[in-house]
Amino acid sequence: MGRNKPSDGIRFALPWIIGFIVLFALPLAGTALTACTNWDGLSRDSLHWIGLDGFRSLVDDRMFRLSLWNSLAYASINVPSQLIAALALAMLIRNSRRRGLWATLYYAPHLLAGVATILIWFWLLNPQVGPVNRAIRAICEFAGVVPIRPAWLYSPTWARPSLVMMNLWYVGGPMLIFLAALLRAGSDVHEAAMLDGATRRQRFVHITLPQISPAILFNALTLFVASMQSFEQAYLLSNWQQDNTLLFTSVYMYQTAFERHRFAYALAQGLAVLCMLGLASIAAVVLGKRFVSYEIEEAH
Repeated sequence: MGRNKPSDGIRFALPWIIGFIVLFALPLAGTALTACTNWDGLSRDSLHWIGLDGFRSLVDDRMFRLSLWNSLAYASINVPSQLIAALALAMLIRNSRRRGLWATLYYAPHLLAGVATILIWFWLLNPQVGPVNRAIRAICEFAGVVPIRPAWLYSPTWARPSLVMMNLWYVGGPMLIFLAALLRAGSDVHEAAMLDGATRRQRFVHITLPQISPAILFNALTLFVASMQSFEQAYLLSNWQQDNTLLFTSVYMYQTAFERHRFAYALAQGLAVLCMLGLASIAAVVLGKRFVSYEIEEAH
């Protein structure tokens, strides 16, 4: 057999290279150029070069800073909640005889994401007639305590926790990643630790978590990026009683582009958020090398 030439590898990767240039690099370059104008998205007459003035305006834009803070605050609650719920479900069904059936059932809601599901949750969380508050009231009355009625989507305090509760419905995606990592991890170390008298908590902290650390990092990054880009729920469920609590960066970009007709300025916001997410992801991967172990023993 002859040696493979460097040109063979280039030809093999050529479809991906062309796709990257056409579908990502060129649109990103066009976006960056457009963000340096004051185009309103409607007419060519408004297309004037302003350089980096749009990016400088982001520093003084109070609403953009508020939307960025709202997105970060939402992600700081949503990511840990989904990680804990997904890992708990994965560990629950790991040793089940009908593991495939349970995994399918838990993942099914992930395929039903859409406006209809959001509106169903809007009804469930209605503070007056919603089933969630009715259940809370029944539990409180049974326990003999004063019933509480969270305002959920009609309160600045409960608005973001409401979205976090809704997102637990879609936890099947990261659950499958954790389940695959748990099934791949070896059991020999656990058996040896049990013989040495290690408790269940000690085995979980010192054996299970290090074994699935790559899956934790992957799920954390993808959930963080998805949380920072959250749009449908916040846009459909926003109201004046929330006091802009659900004004996320994606919602503010939409308002800037299509309601205020400042299309180029919205692109500048998007590029700024993209850079922040890129830097955060790189930092997480670099710092994660100190805590993530990629040497996982295969289960036999």
